[in-house]
Amino acid sequence: MAKLCIALDTDYKKAKEILKALIGYPVIFKVGYKLFISHHKAITSAVKEMGFELFLDLKLHDIPNTVKNGVLSSLELSPDYLTLHALCGREALRMANQVKGNIKLLSVTLLTSLDEDFLREVGVSLSPRELVYRLAKLSIEEGIDGVVCSGKEVSFLKSSIQRKFLAVVPGVILDREKGDQKRAVSLKEAIEGGADIIVIGRGILEDPEPIKKVDHILKQMDH
Repeated sequence: MAKLCIALDTDYKKAKEILKALIGYPVIFKVGYKLFISHHKAITSAVKEMGFELFLDLKLHDIPNTVKNGVLSSLELSPDYLTLHALCGREALRMANQVKGNIKLLSVTLLTSLDEDFLREVGVSLSPRELVYRLAKLSIEEGIDGVVCSGKEVSFLKSSIQRKFLAVVPGVILDREKGDQKRAVSLKEAIEGGADIIVIGRGILEDPEPIKKVDHILKQMDH
């Protein structure tokens, strides 16, 4: 069954309230730029101390040695998952894999806010699906544990790449709200496509009753 990952893209006070309210729930918490830059260890430690898996969404993207050093530095925070961009290249992916310890590395393929119009604009002739496939395949070949992609591509990737890997699907929309996501899917589509981790942020955080929303989502995912 897929896991629910809640993106803590909110202020520190609200994040702590949600963490405390959901102690014991089978959820992962994703910490990205919003809280990591401002609160760093305070928020990552809170997630771990309350018994949750920590998804550290840093999207490392640099030359190989710098990416390797980023992974090494993250080890002291004990994340369960850490993101890096597939476009940093084969050598960077390989070096990151060599020093990851117990972290599950997740390779970002094509952001769900981008589509074929963007690819044409920058001169990429591949379709989003083909580009995602090539980046995912490259990542898995270098030992990366999973990929971050649109729910539109999960089923295709699972059937095309002959190795086991985690498929992480962000941009999952609830109640028909797309926001800035262009290759978004519904919760049902993400589950049926074979997603292993489903990331939802605003759909929970902006709800007037976020805990009830989490209960509702978990029930849907359990069917």
